[in-house]
Parts: sequence; C-alpha cells; structure tokens
Amino acid sequence: MDLSLTEQEDGEPDISQLTPIQEFYKDANILITGGTGFLGKLLIEKLLRSCNELSKIYLIVRSKNGKDMPSRLEDIFQDGVFDTLKRQYPKFKRKIVGIAGDCTLPNLGLSTENRKLLQDNVNIIFHAAATLRCEEKFKIAMATNVQATKDILQLAKDTPNLKSFVYVSNVYSNFTLDKIEEKVGKPVAPYGAFLELSKFPDKLLEKMTPILLDRYPNTHVFTKQLSEVVLNELGEGLPIGIFRSATIMSTYREPINGWINNEHGPAGVIAGIFLGLIRVFHCDKNLAADIVPADMVVNALISSCWEVGVEFQENERSQVKVYNYESTTENPLRWESVVEKIYENGKECPSVQAVWHPFVIQTKCFYYMKLMMFLLHTIPAYFVDVVSFCMGKDQRRTIATYK
Repeated sequence: MDLSLTEQEDGEPDISQLTPIQEFYKDANILITGGTGFLGKLLIEKLLRSCNELSKIYLIVRSKNGKDMPSRLEDIFQDGVFDTLKRQYPKFKRKIVGIAGDCTLPNLGLSTENRKLLQDNVNIIFHAAATLRCEEKFKIAMATNVQATKDILQLAKDTPNLKSFVYVSNVYSNFTLDKIEEKVGKPVAPYGAFLELSKFPDKLLEKMTPILLDRYPNTHVFTKQLSEVVLNELGEGLPIGIFRSATIMSTYREPINGWINNEHGPAGVIAGIFLGLIRVFHCDKNLAADIVPADMVVNALISSCWEVGVEFQENERSQVKVYNYESTTENPLRWESVVEKIYENGKECPSVQAVWHPFVIQTKCFYYMKLMMFLLHTIPAYFVDVVSFCMGKDQRRTIATYK
C-alpha cells in the first residue's frame, strides 16, 4: 500500500491531498517500543517519510552494552535504511523524542516525569518490543513479553487522548489451534499464574519450563500468546488491535530493495545456503515457507492501526481487533521454490564470501538429516580446520560455524 504524500512543484509535500490514513496520523504523537529493532526501524522510517505531518515519535530506548539512551538513539539513525528519509526530510530528527526506559523492568523502567510526559501527549501506541529468542529463559521471556505488555496497557489506560494501540504479535502464537482465526485463543492457564511462577528461582524454573510450556515448542510463542490474552482480558474499552505477522524477511522495495540487518530464522538459513555453508536442510520442501517482506508488513501495520482507531471512533467498539498477515492462503511460496531461487541467484550473482556453490539436501527425515550433516558438514569442517592448523591459521573456526 502506497502511503506517500503527493508533492507540489517546489518538491514540498502537498498536505492538501492527504489520504485518509495520513489524515489519521496528522499532528499525532506516537509512542513506539522496539524502535531499535529490525521492524521498529522500518516502522519509524515509513511513518516519518509517508506521514510526515505527524507531530512527534516517542521512542522508549534502554541503555545497553555500555551505551546510554541518547547514544543508542543516535545509533538508530546511522543505519543506511534512513538515507532516503534524510534526503527528503533532512530535519526529521526534530520529530524524534528519546525516552529512557526498559521493557524488562517493572513499569517499563520509566521515571515519573517521563511517564507523565507520555500520558499527556501520546495519541497512538505501537508495542513492538519483545525478546525474539526462541530458547529465551522463562523468567526473561515473561518479563519482556508479558509483564511489559501489561505495563504498557496500563499506560494506555492512563492516556486520555489515545486513538489507537497496536500490539505486534506473530501468527505462530496460536499454532496449537487447528484453525488460526482472527481472534484471541484461550490460554492453557490464567496469565497471572504464570507471572507469579516466573518469580521462582532460575534453577527451579529451568526444570519446570518444559511442563509449563505444555504443547508450545518454546518460550517465545508461549509468551506472545499470553500477551494477547492480557490485552484481550484487560483492554476493554480501549482501541486495541493485535497484528500478527508471519516470518518477516528483507524488504521488497522500500526504502531499500532487499534490506535486512539480521540473520534470524529463515534469513540465516537462506544466507547459509547461498554461501555454500549449509548443505543439509531439515524441512518438508512441499510446505509453504510463509515469509513476508518487511516493508509490506510495516505498511499493513500502519494501516491496521488506522483502522483500529477509525472503527473505535465510529462504533466505540470494545472488542480487540486481530489481524493475521501471512502469505500461505493467497500466494504460497514452497521451500522447494525458495531453494531454487537461491540456486538461480547463486549462479547469477555469486558472493565473494561463498565457500562452495549453493547446494542443499532438503529432507523431513530427522535421522537422514543427521547422517547427511555428519557427512557434508562435520567431516568437511574438521578437514578444513586441520588444513588451517597445518598452515598456522586459526583453529576450529569451521567447526564452530556449524555449532
């Protein structure tokens, strides 16, 4: 969806021809959590570039790796993904307000002054902060994904001029259901009980985690589903939307074609195959990959927030609105096709970092996968490291790559 402003002859945006979505964001003060992440950067960039008539964007940023909030805030805009925005609107940073906070701490780690600042000014909230590690410890996942959602929901309740609140979830949070509809599923137990359990000692929680997760494969999807339940049970009377996305990949065309800044999930697998590092892939090649371009996800997210706000104003709806953004029902992409595309690009545009031409065995048999990994990953890796050792170079680098 194109949200771009039309331009006058002098190159300035023509605000007399705003779309309904741009009208919604005009003069708005927007709070974004997770703005330092992959999706968060694209969301900030798109809002500033296509809804430039907004007033302010407040970003909750925590200190990390020895850097304080102002330093990390400045680092966000050093990324090349903001180059187009810098050319079109050189003074865009005037619309950015950094707020020191931490979604892993109680009440989002906000000071009394900053909390009041947000309550008095914010109209729209995008809650995208979360721990994405599938094997995250239960305590950390509950604090970051569930307690933080509960805390920011309380902030939303205390915000008198709130127009829309959208929580960024994923389509796999309710994968235990036979049919994933656009509604919140039932939890295995009340979320409050799990929040209390998360206060137990780490060693005890580590032993309890497999039992607590029940049918859920990891703490990430488990806590994302609980977060949805929190919003559904405590968000009555608020303009709330839950935006579930499938696996997010690089951008399709804007602001940069093919931009991605991480190697999480399928991105790492695709990069590994392209470079010739991954020779065995445990998957069913006939299944849909269910991956969606990041820029299209952001467009849908911005549009969903608008619809949540408009519908609430018109109907005073109290039910949480849920969106599933995925590709399998309309335009499925099979893993077999993904690998074929990797082969094609590997031949046309080979990487200088490639260690072998792209070739991978796709199998859904676990034992065959283990055998082929030993033959095609482990043995060659040891051979390369032995040769490297004999040449006086670093040892065990190749073995470490496969671990």
